Amino acid sequence: MTQPVLDAVTRRQVVEELTRLLKAFHEAEERKEGGFESVSRRGYLGGFRWALDIIVGRNATSEILEAVREETQLPCPHVGPVADDGTIHGFDSEAAPGL
Repeated sequence: MTQPVLDAVTRRQVVEELTRLLKAFHEAEERKEGGFESVSRRGYLGGFRWALDIIVGRNATSEILEAVREETQLPCPHVGPVADDGTIHGFDSEAAPGL
């Protein structure tokens, strides 16, 4: 199956929304690391990334995340599965170590 290609306007909108979500995550982490708000923001990022990956494919998603990182100068958090104790498991190639 061929993945759809985002036009320039839509791609910019996606980058802007992910930029907003990434900044909100980092702001929440600064206030209370690992608190409900930052965990919630991490979930929003994960859901957005997961949906984007399904829609446009892994390579396009990676390119979009790179544009977001360049624009914000902020690392992406790990968005893998969360265990009952709050630890995050799995490997996330787009995430910064330790986030």
